[in-house]
Amino acid sequence: MMIRGVSGALLLIVVNFADATSHESSTCFENDGSSLLQHDATVFRVPSKSLQPGGGPAGSPRNDTVPDQAEMLMGVTSNAKGDLHAFLNNLLTNIALTLGVSVAFSALRQYYPIVYSNNIEKGLAPIVPANTFLGWVGTGFKADIGETAKCLGLDSALMLEFINLALKILAVVSVPSMLMLLPLHMIFGGGADEVDRLSRTGMANVVKGHPWLYYVHGLVVLGTCVAIKHYVYQAQETFLDRRFRWLKGLHGTRARTVLIEGIPQKWRSEQRIRHFFLAAFDTNWVESVFVVKKTGDLESYVAKKDAAMAERRKAEFHLEQHGGERPTHRPLYVDAQVDSIDFWSKQIQDTCARISEERKRLLDESNDPEGVNCASAFVTFKDEKHAEIAKELDYFPDPDEFVVSMAPESSTVRWWNLRESFEVAQAQQIIGRILIIGLYVAFIPACLGTTNIANAINLGPTFAAMAPSFGLTIWMSFFPTVLLFIINTFFNMSSSHLAQERLLVWYFWFQVIFVVLVTAIGNDVVLFVRQVAMDPINLASIMSDQLPKASHFYMNYLVIQWSTNFLNLLRYMNLSKYLTARAAGYGEEEAKNISEPEAQDYYGFGARSARWTIKLMIGIVFSTLSPAVSLIAFLDFVSCKVVFGYLITVAETKKPDMGGHFWVDNLKHALLGGLLYSILMAGVLFDRAPNSIPGLVATGAILFMATSLYNFQRVFRWEALPYNEVMNKHPESFSVADNAPEGKHFDNDCYQQPELRDVDSSTS
Repeated sequence: MMIRGVSGALLLIVVNFADATSHESSTCFENDGSSLLQHDATVFRVPSKSLQPGGGPAGSPRNDTVPDQAEMLMGVTSNAKGDLHAFLNNLLTNIALTLGVSVAFSALRQYYPIVYSNNIEKGLAPIVPANTFLGWVGTGFKADIGETAKCLGLDSALMLEFINLALKILAVVSVPSMLMLLPLHMIFGGGADEVDRLSRTGMANVVKGHPWLYYVHGLVVLGTCVAIKHYVYQAQETFLDRRFRWLKGLHGTRARTVLIEGIPQKWRSEQRIRHFFLAAFDTNWVESVFVVKKTGDLESYVAKKDAAMAERRKAEFHLEQHGGERPTHRPLYVDAQVDSIDFWSKQIQDTCARISEERKRLLDESNDPEGVNCASAFVTFKDEKHAEIAKELDYFPDPDEFVVSMAPESSTVRWWNLRESFEVAQAQQIIGRILIIGLYVAFIPACLGTTNIANAINLGPTFAAMAPSFGLTIWMSFFPTVLLFIINTFFNMSSSHLAQERLLVWYFWFQVIFVVLVTAIGNDVVLFVRQVAMDPINLASIMSDQLPKASHFYMNYLVIQWSTNFLNLLRYMNLSKYLTARAAGYGEEEAKNISEPEAQDYYGFGARSARWTIKLMIGIVFSTLSPAVSLIAFLDFVSCKVVFGYLITVAETKKPDMGGHFWVDNLKHALLGGLLYSILMAGVLFDRAPNSIPGLVATGAILFMATSLYNFQRVFRWEALPYNEVMNKHPESFSVADNAPEGKHFDNDCYQQPELRDVDSSTS
């Protein structure tokens, strides 16, 4: 995690140095591009409902307003003269960084294929790039989504498909913006001479009350929203087919198993759950039942045994390395030296005896509903159709009792969460929500405080260049980690993938607030929420007051994403872990296992999806205000296709598969981007158009997008197979398991707590 911060700091220095040569505003950023800071420009707060004073160009700053700390901290600056030069300088700097990183990666890929070509080594790669210096570049464009789903799972394939969707949307948005709106703004906008050169391409160059151009904008807003809805719905319809094929392709234990949570006390035993389903279906459909048990003591014994086995392996390695010299150690400072191998073997033997006794006790007491059984269970049916039927029924009036859902992949199950009682889980969840709200509210003050401390420390000119963004760099780097820690600690997630999905949603909203809407929200998140809650219609006015003045910032923000994307290719954390393990004497395969996977708090499905949807949202929201933004966003997703098309298919390890949960959230957020875009443009058009007609057209777009978002969640039923699909399920249906490489099938799921499984075989 700290290496990410150091990486961001180094990039910060490079860009600051490049910008200093042009005497423009300094531009610096954290490694995910979130903290683009332009220190020398003044940030203004516009309290009125007009975009500018006196009917001048949109986005002109007011001279009687004061700087906003939130905007300054996030680096959001008002559009100003000289921005074109700064933008071109930023563009050239990031192109140079991108090329440099590409060359470095091309070399590293040749030297360390075990780190950069993992899936090829394991026979999982859906596409094998040419083994040449630049043979990796076209991998993402050649990768087939269906083949990727078969080899690496549907979630991984859908990450690539979301890039394709973003490219489609941004292409449709940027082409009319660049070919129609941009020349109209420049030629017919009528902006005054004081409008800076970069702003002349956008709505800032269109005078207030222009007789006809705002009618064009109204139609463009409506057309953009229609296009977004069309492509998102079309993509979801395609996904439904993939999702149902994925569900029908699940074979083995997982396909026939359901997770039951909130089991009432009287039903908490294997035998009683069998009787429950026998009474419900009038036939014995159940193959096996496992009720989660209170295994805290047993778990500690197993952990002690595993630690002893690891110590014995170290002692045996010492024996091999030192020519038969048996290692010794002192168990306690007061004890005499003992033979290490004999000592740890005795520890393992004694612990295994305790494990056997505890396992026997748990199994003996498991028939009593009042005993060691918890409120969760896994039930495996004899047929997949029976499992599908069981998931669709309501068994008790209380919606929190006997909740039946699809079983997660067994390797992702969080057994310790399933052991928690409902009351404890609810209390923890309340604490977790309070902490997350506090995290949002305290973010700006925490960043400001850290930055002020850094500014007060005199460590020379290099540190002085980094100090203004120090707080933001640290907190933006650690925010996903802190958020995931809260989720893991206080939210009763049954699997790690559900935690990633929760991270996606909350990290996305964090970026909506502190990246997209920071100019509208200002320093006080609570005050903004209160104002919008009291008068929701005022949101359009607030957004139209503040967002247009910062369009140049978002152009620079998206350009920085290009080099940030390419930095992911280096996999520097994985490489450093691998090299460290090799230096410590581990073999290639062991070192590889130690170095993988990449940090899931920052590079997992959740955080990565949130960052991608925010970039798509920026490209949509600012597409009419500043047409170049949508083109830059399009080019950013081209770089994503190059980078992540290679990483996901070739380099990164295979991840457990939820079959599309992240995809659905991403599409909801894309529709939300269209809704925010229509709200913003409605506010702008009502304020600047010669009459209410363009604003009313944009208001129609708001209603259209709101309806589209509502219908998306209502119409597309994707989580479970429709029963007609279940009835028509054939063995030859598409199957991830059947099409995966040999030895990689998903039919080895064991829904039993690991500490309750046989351990005696591991003691020898």
